[in-house]
Amino acid sequence: MTFYRRPPSSGPQRPAARTGYAVVDLETTGLSPARDAVLEIGLVLADGDGRVEREWSTLVHPSPGRTVEVGPSRIHGLVAEDLDGAPSIAQVADLLVSELAGRVVVAHNARFDVGFLTAALGRTGHLVGQARVPRMCTMEWARHFVPVHSRRLTSCCEAAGVVIGRHHSALDDAEAAAGLLAHYLHVGAGRGEAVPWWRTLDQAAAFDGWSWDPQAAQAQRARLKPRTGVPGVPRD
Repeated sequence: MTFYRRPPSSGPQRPAARTGYAVVDLETTGLSPARDAVLEIGLVLADGDGRVEREWSTLVHPSPGRTVEVGPSRIHGLVAEDLDGAPSIAQVADLLVSELAGRVVVAHNARFDVGFLTAALGRTGHLVGQARVPRMCTMEWARHFVPVHSRRLTSCCEAAGVVIGRHHSALDDAEAAAGLLAHYLHVGAGRGEAVPWWRTLDQAAAFDGWSWDPQAAQAQRARLKPRTGVPGVPRD
């Protein structure tokens, strides 16, 4: 049962947009999108029912060729040497944007992750103007779908029966958030509810704020550098 329909209405409606989701998680040097930098990207692409289509991850070097301050290693587990040979955000931006286009961007704490993502892609010229990227936050919707007191990713996953790997590894956290998304869709479908973010699905299908070079996107797949022990090449 596809969980994307609109609430009932007496007025005319367009067919529901059959778009999907791009679930992202970032590890960063700090908390400010203006001052701090992205160190790792985890991306999981899912269809409109939450089924995973493919995924990849890469470390990101804020200033290739220079020593970088990585921030709270005790949280994300990264040190400066891990970033040796990693691409800059600009060197994978076309690939990243080509994957985001047409999809709702999902994160657990979207204000943080999508905020960093849009700030970085705005600086590289891959996000046009001040366009607001269509997004959905699994943290914001947690209590609608799972019985939790804490909306932390680990707590939500435990309540939903979603396996989480290495917390604060970008791909593992993106996979966990994708698992929560799928759980929400399943629970909502079982209740017979209309998806609360149906307008966001339509907005994502129509969003024209992304800018990318398809040829560059294809070439950039070879630049991905995953964290040790984490797959980086897109997996179908």
